[in-house]
Amino acid sequence: MVDNTLRVTGQRLPARAKTAPPPADSRGLALDVIALVTALLVVITHHIQNPLLQFELQFGRAFRNVTLQPVLAVGLLIFAGLLLLQTQAWRSLMGRCAAAGLLVYAALVLPAIVLDANLLGAALGLPPAAFLEELKDDALRPAFETALTLSTVPALAALLCVLLLWSPWARLPHYARAVRRNAPVLLVAVVVLVLWEVLIVVFRVQEFFIPRPTTIAATFTEIYPRLVTVGWNTFQNAFWGFVVGCGLGFLTGLLSARFVSLSSALLPLAIAANSVPIIAFAPIINNWFGALNPASKIAIVAILTYFPAMISTVRGLNATSPLQIELMRSYAASEMQIFRKLRFPASLPFVFSALKVATTLSMIGAIVSEYFGGTTQGLGYRIREDAANFKYPEAWAAIIVASLLGILFYTLVSAVERWLMPWHVTFRDE
Repeated sequence: MVDNTLRVTGQRLPARAKTAPPPADSRGLALDVIALVTALLVVITHHIQNPLLQFELQFGRAFRNVTLQPVLAVGLLIFAGLLLLQTQAWRSLMGRCAAAGLLVYAALVLPAIVLDANLLGAALGLPPAAFLEELKDDALRPAFETALTLSTVPALAALLCVLLLWSPWARLPHYARAVRRNAPVLLVAVVVLVLWEVLIVVFRVQEFFIPRPTTIAATFTEIYPRLVTVGWNTFQNAFWGFVVGCGLGFLTGLLSARFVSLSSALLPLAIAANSVPIIAFAPIINNWFGALNPASKIAIVAILTYFPAMISTVRGLNATSPLQIELMRSYAASEMQIFRKLRFPASLPFVFSALKVATTLSMIGAIVSEYFGGTTQGLGYRIREDAANFKYPEAWAAIIVASLLGILFYTLVSAVERWLMPWHVTFRDE
C-alpha cells in the first residue's frame, strides 16, 4: 500500500530522523558510583606507594595490609575500565585524553604496588625495600619527599581525568530524581539518628549502655585505620567461604536437578543443617581445623551458604515449564542445548537470589566464628573484646565496618547479576 501510494503521488516520504543512542546509564547512578570509587582508589593508591603517606598519615595507615594493597591496585584498573566503558570515552578527543591520563596513572601504580617496582623510586636511586616499611633513615627523607612530589602530579591528573569523564555538572537532573525517589529512606534514617541522639541526652542514658551516634562517629574517625585491617581479614574468610559454599551448592544443585533421587536424599539434610544454630557449629569446627587456622572460619561460612545455594539452584533448574521443554525437543534440541539455552538462564534469578542472601550469611558466619577463638585481627574478636571491656563506642564502630562490608559484598553480587542477566524483568524499567 505504501509503495503504491508513493508510485501514484510521485513523492518521497521524509526519512525518519536518526536519533542518537541514549548516553550510558542515563537514568541510574551506576556511573556516579563507579566514578566515586575510581577517585577513591586513586587517592588510596597514591598514599600506599610512598612510606611518608602510608605510615605517617592516619588515612595511609588504614591501608598497610600487604594482602589488601594488590587488591586495591587491581581494583583501580578494573574500575577505570568500567568508567571508560560507561562514558564511552573514545567518542571525543577530550574523553580519549582523559582515558589516556587515567590509564597512565594505573600503569604507574600497578608495578609499584603489585610488583614492588616503584619507577619513580628507581629513577631516584631509592631501594625498593624502603617503600615497604616505615622510614627510619632520615638521610633518605629528602629523596622520598621528592618522590612524593613527583607522584602527586600524576595522581592529581588522574583525579582530573576522572572528573572530566564523570562530568557530574551534567547529571544534576539525575541527582534530583534520585533524591526524590529515595527521600523517604533518607528521612527515616535522619529521624532515627536524631531521635537516638536526643533520647539518650534527655533520659540521661549511660554511655556504657548505649553510646550516642556522635560518640560512635568520633570513635570511628579515630580508630578506622585499625578497623580497616581487621575488617579485611574477616572479609577474606567470608569471601572464600562464600566461594566454596556457593560453588559446591551450585554443583550439587546441578546434580540434584538431573537425578531426582539425589535431590530427595539431600533435602532433609539441608533442612536439618539449616535448623542448627551457627553457634553450635563454630566451636566444633574450630576444634577440627584449629582455632588459629583460617580454614575453620571458611568452613563455617561454607556450611552456612552451601544449602541455600543448592536449594535455589534446584528450584531454578526445575522452574521451566514442561511446555517449554517440549517445544525445545520438538526442534530436536539435545539435553545439553535445553540446559544451556533454557534451564540455565531460567535458573539465574533463583541462583542470584541465593547468592545475595549468602553475602549476608557469609559475613555473619565469619564474625560469629571469630567469637570462639582464632586470630585477634578480626572483627568478631574486636567486638567481643571491646564489649567485654565496656568499650561500647569501639564495638559499635566495628559493627559499622561489618555492615559496610556486607553492603559492599551485596552490591558486588548485584552488579554481577545485572551484568549477566540485563534481560530480566526487574531491570527493564531501570
